[in-house]
Amino acid sequence: MPEQQPSVGRIVRVPMDPAANNGSDEAPAVITRVWNDTTVNVRILADSAPKADEWRTSLVLVESLAESGGLCRWTWPERV
Repeated sequence: MPEQQPSVGRIVRVPMDPAANNGSDEAPAVITRVWNDTTVNVRILADSAPKADEWRTSLVLVESLAESGGLCRWTWPERV
């Protein structure tokens, strides 16, 4: 069981194409729908105008964005 539970409005991290995100390979996203403890829909807050309003559906929770799996995954922000 994950230590955190997803809910609408929470911020998570998602992978991005660096060319569409001002050189960064990840971006924050806001959860817009929770399907279960590991699957969510999000709206991405990209650091560039062309992708500034991107939505993704049915993203699956991963331990780290370094794991393979394409763009359909998300993780919690690191705690500092």
